[in-house]
Amino acid sequence: MRTTLDLDPVVLNAARQFAAHRAVSLGRAVSELVLRGLNQPDGPGKDAAGDGDDALPTFYSSPGSPVITLEDVKRLLDDEA
Repeated sequence: MRTTLDLDPVVLNAARQFAAHRAVSLGRAVSELVLRGLNQPDGPGKDAAGDGDDALPTFYSSPGSPVITLEDVKRLLDDEA
């Protein structure tokens, strides 16, 4: 189904990168990402630490996604300095 969406530029860029990485259309990528969000174990907009404004965010990754360690983050921060 064709429709028009007003996406935040950051969201659009992330969706385009996701689509390119998976070699699918932008529409298919957005559909897949929305379905993933809706099918989270706690439902949309909730996380394991709670669902209030001060809740800690949690992130879900796909099976086989690379693991980013604390050392990776420290190395990148050092590279930026």
